[in-house]
Parts: sequence; structure tokens; C-alpha cells
Amino acid sequence: MKINGKKIIVIAQITIALSGLLLCCWTAYEGGIYLQTSPRFDVQKFAVSGLKHVEENQVLSKAGFELGTNVFRVNLDEIRERVEELQWVRYAFVQRVLPDEIIIKVVEREPIGLARIHGEVYAFDVDGKILDPDPVSSSSFAILDGLRAGDETRNLPKLQTYRRVIEDLGQTSLSEIHISDSGDVMVVSASDPLMIVLGANDFRNRWIKYLQLKPQIQEQYPEAVRVDLRFRNQVIVRMRDEEAGGKIVWGEKKNTL
Repeated sequence: MKINGKKIIVIAQITIALSGLLLCCWTAYEGGIYLQTSPRFDVQKFAVSGLKHVEENQVLSKAGFELGTNVFRVNLDEIRERVEELQWVRYAFVQRVLPDEIIIKVVEREPIGLARIHGEVYAFDVDGKILDPDPVSSSSFAILDGLRAGDETRNLPKLQTYRRVIEDLGQTSLSEIHISDSGDVMVVSASDPLMIVLGANDFRNRWIKYLQLKPQIQEQYPEAVRVDLRFRNQVIVRMRDEEAGGKIVWGEKKNTL
């Protein structure tokens, strides 16, 4: 049986290609073994950045690996997930820098307010995460009443309302914000202890109305403890030791202020 020249050339090409493929596979295998066993690629350095509330040793402890671990054997996703378990860590980014360094970049949670839960005061962030109080960044926040520990689903609407109230009335004008499960808002001014009932909407206009009437209320009703502005063209003041209800002190038909 004769084999023509063209067939011989094809067979030779296939043989060369297979040999080259085998050589590449062997080289890759040997290279992989070298990368995962050479002391050159043992982790010798850690770098952690973005820390404000979290200590570096907390991050490294959560990361859960030691110097000398091969840099290619470090599971970056597992480290990220563990670091993100820390209360003040919102996101973490982990990367390897050859030949021997692991870098962890942390994005911390930023408090946007304070909440009173079961008599204790905590900070919270934009995601509704309840945090230990931060005396540096949260000292000027109004305290929110109405959150439930461990109930982020029901807390989030209240946090959104809290932010709207702060935006409409200003952070420094308030000391407390109370939000009911139905969404009604009551606030306490930073300058006096009166409880001001604003309802579920139109916070800014109702607050302006209260500020306009505040001097007369303080002068004529010094025993007042609560001012209700939820009703159109009416202001209802409740006195100290007064039973449920209140006194209409300003109305469309009968102005007494």
C-alpha cells in the first residue's frame, strides 16, 4: 500500500501538533506545581486599608490564614465572606499581589442615625444594619424610636421616613424622632421637650406651622406636653396630667392663639 506525499505531510503535521499540545500540557502542569510549591510564592505580607471602626487584627483574625500560606492556595472569596461578617464591614475586596502579598480593602458602614431599642442606644446605617454606638460620628444624630431588633424588613420603611424627616426639618433641630408601625411621626425639638405630632406626611409645612405658633403655645400653655398638627387647619394641645384627647387651641373657625 502506497502513501502519497500529501498524506505523509498531514500525518507529520498532526504528530507535531499533538507533540506540541502534550508539551504545553506538561509545561502547564509543571508550572502549576512550581507556583503552588515554590517558597517564592508563600504569603509574606498583608495590607489592610479602609479601616476606621474596625481594628486590623480583627480583619486578619477573620481572614483566617497565616503567613507562609501559598498565595495561589488562598481562597479570596472565602476571605471576603468572612471579613464581611464583621459588624462594621459593608464590603470587602481581597486580591493577591504576586509574588507574596494579600491585600484586603474594606468599605465600612457609615452611621446615619441613632436608634433606641429596649432602652439601649445603637447606631444604624443606610441598609438598616444595627451597629454599636459610634461616639465620634453619631453624637449629633436625632434618636429614632420605633425600630425592632433583628427585623430589618419592618425597620427599612421607618429608616426611609427618618431620612425624609431629617431632610425636611434639619438634623440639628431635633433630639428625638418617634415613628409608629403605621408610619405616624412624632418629633422632639432640640430646644424644648414638647412632643410634636406631624403625622405621616407634609412634615416640613407642619413643622413650620409649629414654629410659628411655638411662642404663643409656650406662653399661654406652659403645661403643654404634646402638640398635634395632623389635622387640617387645627392644632391640638395636650396638657400635662390631661386625659386622652386635648384642647383645640387654634382652628379655622376659632382662633385662640
